[in-house]
Amino acid sequence: MVGLASLVGILTGPGQSMGISVFREHLSLSLDLSDSAIASAYLIGTLVASGLQPRLGTWVDSVGVQRATVILGVIFAGALAHMSLIHGVVWLTVGFLGIRFLGQGALTLTSNVAVAHWFNRRRGFAMGVKTTVTFVGMSVVPVLLALTIEAWGWRQAWLVAATAIFLTVLPIGLFGFVDRPDNLGQVPDGGNAHSPILLDRGATSVVRSVAVRTRAFWVLATVTVSNSLLGTGLIFHQSNLLGEIGYSNSEAAAMFLPTAVGSVVGALSVGWLADRAIRPWLPATSAALVAITTLLGGSAISFGAVLGYVLMLGVSQGAVVSMNAALLPALFGVGHLGSITGFLGFLSVLGTSMGALTFSLGSDAFGNYRSASVAFTVVPLAVAVIAVMYRRHFLLEGRREV
Repeated sequence: MVGLASLVGILTGPGQSMGISVFREHLSLSLDLSDSAIASAYLIGTLVASGLQPRLGTWVDSVGVQRATVILGVIFAGALAHMSLIHGVVWLTVGFLGIRFLGQGALTLTSNVAVAHWFNRRRGFAMGVKTTVTFVGMSVVPVLLALTIEAWGWRQAWLVAATAIFLTVLPIGLFGFVDRPDNLGQVPDGGNAHSPILLDRGATSVVRSVAVRTRAFWVLATVTVSNSLLGTGLIFHQSNLLGEIGYSNSEAAAMFLPTAVGSVVGALSVGWLADRAIRPWLPATSAALVAITTLLGGSAISFGAVLGYVLMLGVSQGAVVSMNAALLPALFGVGHLGSITGFLGFLSVLGTSMGALTFSLGSDAFGNYRSASVAFTVVPLAVAVIAVMYRRHFLLEGRREV
């Protein structure tokens, strides 16, 4: 299940910021649009997509991961094919809405929920592995898309991506995913129906309305939104940011590969730590990693410093995703996990929607993208302070501070 969920996560790449980033220059030239116009289309499309996330989570809970993955995979393939037909900023906005909702939102949610249902005691580590494999595979997606664009053009590249999604996600949903272990007479963590199992103290499931009234949820949400906002801005404008120090578009895309190495460290480390006593410090630590990333993004000049920046970008992204994937079910159970994760996804996508435009406007305000990155460091630093102040709400699994 971890392997299949990781593969689905990788296949969301064309709908993620790093996948879209390699099309930015081609969209600008072919459609005669400025960076701000493309960022605005990205903002509106992603913002509307974020509003659909809470209902999506509830729907996944009701129909099950397997059925949801099949339906969403087919629609996602269609949305990617639609991107090959766009003409003008309005059509582009609609296209962004489709691929952001289905790629970054829907299939990411189903893959996370699939793993959460199959693990209990080792959920943190399992989520860390899933996040790691996903980030490693996803880092290759921009390179493959860039090569496809060079070989056949950007419109044909969207069609190739659509075909790949249809031929892989559909079979995984039909023949791979199983909604819950008890469907096969098993229990979480690879046991069987007759094996004793130590349940999480926080395994009692609560509904979304209760979860969103806890301080723990909003600490996670604050860290997540700041990471989504700044991480998306850095990824979407990677060619601009690194272009200011002489990197070409292809070289900037290739720098996503070291990011995968960083994601391995971030996801596995946080996933492993999430099952241990250090848990209360994970939100603050994750926010601090985002702050280090933005600072390096604006100050790195030498190849070694740039390498450190892209590695840290992966560490911070992997850390936040793994933190949420492990802590949400530990705190609130898995009975309504899709609904709770969907609402957090709504907030995350809300931050994501503003990331590209925030950096675009920031470059105008501060003179360039590098200066904007340094200036934005104050945001995750403030979030880290808040997370330290409220760390006690993560001391015990299942503790509900309403």
